[in-house]
Amino acid sequence: MASIPTSSSEPSVADSEYTGLDRSRILAHPQSTTDTPTSPSPAPSLSLSLSSFLTGHPAALSGGLASPSNAVSPSHLSAIASLVAQSFTPRVSIFASNDANEFARDKGFASVLDLFRPFGDVVPGPVVVRDTQGISTTLDDFGIRFTSSALFPSTQTSHQQSPTKIRKEPAAPCFDLQDLDTLLDIYLGKGMRYFVTDLNAPPTALHDDLYYKFLQRLLASPPVSAHESFSHPVAGIIAISSRNPQPIETLSSLYKAGNDAPVPSYMSKDYLRYYVLVHDEDHSDLERSIALFERMKRHFGIHCHMVRLRSVKADLSSSEPIALLPPSQWISASEEIALLKAPPEAAERYIFESDVQNMRAFAHELVVKSVVPFMERCVATWNDQIAASRRGLTGRFFSASRRLLGSNNRGLGSGTAHSATSGNYDPITGSYGFMTAESQMRKLADYAFMLRDWKLAHSTYDLLRKDFLNDKAWKYHAGSQEMAAASLILSGTPLSSKTRADTLEPLLDSATYSYISRCSQPTYALRTILISSELLRSRGGGAADDAARWLMKAISEKLMGNLAHALIIERVSGCYSIRKGVGSQGWGNRRRKAAFWQLVAAKEWVSLDKKQHARLILDEAGENVYDALDWTDEPGQLLFELRHSTESMVYDSSIS
Repeated sequence: MASIPTSSSEPSVADSEYTGLDRSRILAHPQSTTDTPTSPSPAPSLSLSLSSFLTGHPAALSGGLASPSNAVSPSHLSAIASLVAQSFTPRVSIFASNDANEFARDKGFASVLDLFRPFGDVVPGPVVVRDTQGISTTLDDFGIRFTSSALFPSTQTSHQQSPTKIRKEPAAPCFDLQDLDTLLDIYLGKGMRYFVTDLNAPPTALHDDLYYKFLQRLLASPPVSAHESFSHPVAGIIAISSRNPQPIETLSSLYKAGNDAPVPSYMSKDYLRYYVLVHDEDHSDLERSIALFERMKRHFGIHCHMVRLRSVKADLSSSEPIALLPPSQWISASEEIALLKAPPEAAERYIFESDVQNMRAFAHELVVKSVVPFMERCVATWNDQIAASRRGLTGRFFSASRRLLGSNNRGLGSGTAHSATSGNYDPITGSYGFMTAESQMRKLADYAFMLRDWKLAHSTYDLLRKDFLNDKAWKYHAGSQEMAAASLILSGTPLSSKTRADTLEPLLDSATYSYISRCSQPTYALRTILISSELLRSRGGGAADDAARWLMKAISEKLMGNLAHALIIERVSGCYSIRKGVGSQGWGNRRRKAAFWQLVAAKEWVSLDKKQHARLILDEAGENVYDALDWTDEPGQLLFELRHSTESMVYDSSIS
C-alpha cells in the first residue's frame, strides 16, 4: 500500500523517517512578506487592525474591542466559494516545549498555539499550488489552521483498556446547535453594528452579513472524525525557545512523544514535521540562536525556521509601534461566546509590529516551502499508485466483480453478510485503517479539495462513494457524496437543469438521508445542505431556486435551533431575491416569493421576541412588493398584524 512520501524533516535520533477591527474581509489579498519593518517611535504608535499587516490593507479605527464578530461580509456572491474553501484548510498541530509556552505567556498569550493561531487565517503573499497535471494556480486567500496537539484526550484510556482495537463510540456532532443559537442571540441583541461593517448598505446586505457570520461559525471547528480527514493534522510544528538548555534533545523528545502518542486506527502519524526555534530578542544572544538553528537544520533537515520575537509584553505604554491582535476568525462558537463574556480589557492583546512582520514571514515560509509541497507530493503519490489503477479498465472490472460477488454472498444468509464487504471496513470501530486503499483515497480527495483541485477531488469522491456503499460504511458514504456535490459546484462545471437533477440532486439527497437516518448525525446533514445551497445560490438562475428548495428541506427536517431556524427561513428569501429576471419587466424574477418568505421569517422572529430584526425585514418586504398593494394594510392581513406588533420598534444603527 502506498505511503506518504518520507520527509527529511524527521529527526535521525528518534526515527528514520485577522483581520483586525474590520474582520469582515476574509477574502483579503495578502501582499509580500518582504515589508520594511517600521522603525521605533518615541511615542506610542498603535496599529489599529491586524488586517493592515496580515494582508497589507489599511484599516480605520472603530470604537471598542476588536471583536471576532466582524468577520464575514463577502462583497459579491462568488465569495462564498472562498469561505467554503477557507473552512476546509490544512490543520497544523503544535507541539511546544514548556519553555516555549512560558515565552508565550510572558508576551501575554496562553500558549504558543494562542500566539500563532491568528496568523494562519490568511497566509500573507500569494500561494502557488500545482495540480496533478502540473498546472499552477495562484491563491490569494489560502490559509492554515493551527490546532492543539491534544486532539484525542480520551484515546489513552481506551487504548489501555483494549490495546488491539478501540470500540466505536458515539460520534461527536459537527457543531453545537445550542452554542450557535446563543451566539445568534448575542448578535441580534447587540444590534447590526456588531457584525456589519457598512450600516448604509441595503437591508439584503445586512442579512447576508449575519448569515455569513453564522455560517462561518458553523464551519469553524469540525471534530476529528474517521469518515473525513479535514481535521487530521497535515503537519506538526515542534517548537522550542532559545531559553531551552537542551534544545536538540528537547526537539527529539517532543517528536518521539508525538510519534508514540496513541491515536485512533484511522489516523496516520506520517505527517510533516516542522521545527521552529523561537528566538527571544530581549534576553537571548542572537549569535547563539543562529548557531543553534544551523545545528537544527543539520540534524532535522530543511523543514526548520527561526522566528525572532520580543519576549516583553506589548501594551499602550510601549514606545515601539504595536498592534491590537484579535483572535483567529475561525474560533468556534463556544470560544466566541466566552470571549464576549470576558471583560473587554481582558480580551485586548497587543503585539509589536516587528513581531508581526516576523510571524508573517514564518507563516508564509511554512506554507509555501513545506506544507503545500508536502501535500502536492502526497496527492501525486496516492493518485499514481492507488487512484489511477482504480480508474482504469482493470480497476472497474475489479469493482464490478466485487459488487457481483457481494450481491451473491448476501443471498447466502446472515452468517456470510460481512463477506460482502471489501474486508477493509471494520464495523466494530466504524472505520477503515489508515493504510487501507479507501482511507488513503479519501485523504487524496480531501487533500485535493484543500489544494482546490476541484476536478480531481470530485472524481475521487465519486469513485469512493461506490465502494463505501458496497461496504455499508454509511457515514463514509454520506461524507463522500457531500463533498462530491460541493466539489462539483466549485469546479465551475456548467450546472444545467439536467445536471442538477441527474447528478447533483441524488448526491445531496442520499448524503442527507444517510446522515439523518443511518448515522444519526443531523448536524452533518445541515452542513451538507447549507454549503451546497450557498454554492448553488452563487450560481444564480435555476440553481438559486434549487438552493431555496434545499433550505426548505433543512427547515422541514428541523435540523437547527430556534434562532437558526428563523435565520434559514430568511435565507430562503435571499435565494429567491437573487433571481432578477430578464427584460424591462423582469420576467422570471422571484420578487413575490422572496417577499412572502420574508413575511414568514418576520413571523418567526416576532415569535422569538426579535422584533427589531423582524421590523427590518418587514420594511424591506413592503418596499419591494407589498407597499404597492392596498389590501396588505387591511386588518387581519399578516403584514398588517406583524407591523402592528413591531410598530414600537424603530431601527437604530447606533445600538451596540
